[in-house]
Amino acid sequence: MGEDIISFYFFNSPNTLFPVMKPVKRRFSKLSICLWAWAVFAVSPFLAFGQYNQHTIDSLQIALITASDSDKIRILAEQMVKSLDCKDSALKIKLGEQAKRQAEKLRWNQEIANANRALGTAYFDCMRNYTKAFEYFQENVALAHRSNDKVSEALALENIAKYDERIARHAEALDYFNKALALDPDVDLKMGILGDIGFTYTNIGDFSHALSCYTTSLKLLDSVILSKKTSDIQDTFQMIALFLNMGDIYLSGSQPDRAFEDYDKALKLGNQINDKSIAIYCLLGIGKTYRAKKDYPKAIEYYLTALGYCDRVSGITDKGKILSELANAYLHSGDNDKAMEYAQSALTLGQQYNQIGQIQTAYTTLGQIYLKDNKYPLAVSFLQKSVALGRENTLPDEEKDAWQALSIAYKQLGQPAKALDAYTHYISIRDSLYSISKANELTRIDLEYTYNNKQVVDSLKQAGVYNQKIQRQRIFTYTGFAGAALILLLSFFIYRNYNTQKKYNELLSKEQERNLAQLQAQDNVLTDIAHTQAHFVRGPVASILGLIQFFNYDDPTDPINKEIMQGVSEATEKLDVVVKNIVIKENTARRESKK
Repeated sequence: MGEDIISFYFFNSPNTLFPVMKPVKRRFSKLSICLWAWAVFAVSPFLAFGQYNQHTIDSLQIALITASDSDKIRILAEQMVKSLDCKDSALKIKLGEQAKRQAEKLRWNQEIANANRALGTAYFDCMRNYTKAFEYFQENVALAHRSNDKVSEALALENIAKYDERIARHAEALDYFNKALALDPDVDLKMGILGDIGFTYTNIGDFSHALSCYTTSLKLLDSVILSKKTSDIQDTFQMIALFLNMGDIYLSGSQPDRAFEDYDKALKLGNQINDKSIAIYCLLGIGKTYRAKKDYPKAIEYYLTALGYCDRVSGITDKGKILSELANAYLHSGDNDKAMEYAQSALTLGQQYNQIGQIQTAYTTLGQIYLKDNKYPLAVSFLQKSVALGRENTLPDEEKDAWQALSIAYKQLGQPAKALDAYTHYISIRDSLYSISKANELTRIDLEYTYNNKQVVDSLKQAGVYNQKIQRQRIFTYTGFAGAALILLLSFFIYRNYNTQKKYNELLSKEQERNLAQLQAQDNVLTDIAHTQAHFVRGPVASILGLIQFFNYDDPTDPINKEIMQGVSEATEKLDVVVKNIVIKENTARRESKK
């Protein structure tokens, strides 16, 4: 029977400007497609505005009574997935369980798997019962494994990994993605899994591994195109997505030239298929590379081109981002009038569509423009709005910049106390963001250690199984040829080997415990030092920096100078005590590591 291939493209990168785009192929037989179409036709009379009432339920029951066994499954699945939202979650789950029972009655593995996947999704999205959701997803892995269906098993493992990633269980996600790859799926599925792994690594800040995954996926895609001697629209979209994500990573890693190369490749491919939406992403990315190199005229040129494309494709969200980027670029290039024009446009658009992040960015930019124009009261007004939005919606990046600008504005207005308070807030948020960055780095290291350790354990298990098989074969062979005498001799060697291996394992275990204890002790010391630096060093430094700003150099005899110098002296003494403690801890750690 022939097959039709239906391909779906979707974006799954919520925290990057240029999303991950990957193909997911699902194969349906022509008969299946016809049955699905029939199910939609049969059920549609019973739906009213997407909501269930008693009449609709009764009609559904009548339809189920008159339907064949296989059609019942289709009707139930269609109702569950297409016609119910989360407020009907109880009925949604009931229909899914009914569809699963019907599929089990027919021993229809494909529909059992579909029901499990739908039930797991309902428990995950609607009930937030992750344990139950993963139980259904795991059933699909076991079902495919029993049927020796490697493709379905890989898809089931990939599905689990994606849901683990959604709740930030990065280590588990990587484990399941690698299990799916170990099944050696076809090249299309392998490319998708590699893209998913790259996305996970990007989320934890491990850009080197993310790049490795994207590069491998790109090589596979090149090999597919070469084997076909041509590329279709699906291949082009996939290649564009890979270049965009690689460009994002290079830009985050302060390599604008490398980022420009990938964005430019994506732009050329997008122009080949005349896709203006893709062109907007590419142009915006290229503009950012020029902004990173402080080439603001070039950045503005690309931003304006992207803005023109937005007007053609009605990209409201993209338009707001571009307007903000233009305002920022004009501000840094010294054209305050143009910066004001685009910042006001960005604010108006953000307020019209309630884009909180865009509104906050516009407030910060307008405050910085008024600050540059020496209109300090207006600057304070907009910057305070930005700070308030940042606190309400947990948007620390823009809030940090707003506090920094507020500190300068208050200083120019002759309000030193408010200036110092604003500067303190700026330092606090900056340090908090730094701590988050370090936490992500520690998470990445921990994940890498966990994964490598698991690889070693798996290798040892495989080696142990192999050795056991060899030993059994030896015993059988020697028993057949040598008889009882050879069995006694072999037993002696086995016993001696067992004792030797046991001693070796004990020594190895003690050595590993000693090394782990030493590493843990060093890690504790380093964590303590980092904590001391983050919480005890920055306080005195911030105090010194803040006090020095208010020192009256024009009149050294000013009484406030004495108070400032006394404050500087106290902060310096605190700093000296902290530094001595850090040195003591460092010396202690060095002595312990040499033992």
